[in-house]
Amino acid sequence: MNQDYRYEIKFVLDNAKLSHCMKWLLYQTSAIRAFDTRIVNSIYFDDLSYSSVRDNLAGISDRNKFRLRWYGNGDDEGPLFEIKSRNGRLGAKNIYHIKSLKKNILSENFDYITGECFKELERQNIIFDKYLAPTLQVKYEREYFETFNGIRITIDQEICFSDIQLYSKINENNKYTYPLKVMEIKFDPRIKDAVTDLIRPLNLTPRRHSKYLIGLSMLGYTKYI
Repeated sequence: MNQDYRYEIKFVLDNAKLSHCMKWLLYQTSAIRAFDTRIVNSIYFDDLSYSSVRDNLAGISDRNKFRLRWYGNGDDEGPLFEIKSRNGRLGAKNIYHIKSLKKNILSENFDYITGECFKELERQNIIFDKYLAPTLQVKYEREYFETFNGIRITIDQEICFSDIQLYSKINENNKYTYPLKVMEIKFDPRIKDAVTDLIRPLNLTPRRHSKYLIGLSMLGYTKYI
């Protein structure tokens, strides 16, 4: 389990802005590639009232988001269940390994995956006070950069969303492609001033952006701009 609050600033980019940001990374920051590019997969969970959606749209400062995440085909590290918390402008997440899905997540249906998640979480003494069900699958390509003083910068491209049918398997449902890219800057609150100086040459305005809400909006379940 891990929980460290940090700031998260997001920029939504078209191709021209992405090119601008890559030049900024290369010539105006100390950032270097921190990891190889990876495919990120997520299954988001919500209660029957879509409380995570409603809390986000209402701007509630203290809220949670629930997702199962894995990289590539999930065989290396295996899936991780993340409880992502928001406290004002700060974010953190608790992470729990779902060991029973390490080798077989791509071959099982969403009903089985959900059951295994909550059985494993219960074994780790994590019990929710409400019923959570899978609501959205998200997949994208992520590049990782980091500066000398620990500012983390990620760029997400090739973002696509899928609806979830409980007895279907991963990647069996229709995919909806999102045309924009997302750059996110994550940093310790203590170096906020350094980040302000770093991003000033970008001349871009940060935006609130939730892949979860964007995906549900594309599928027609909510409205999100």
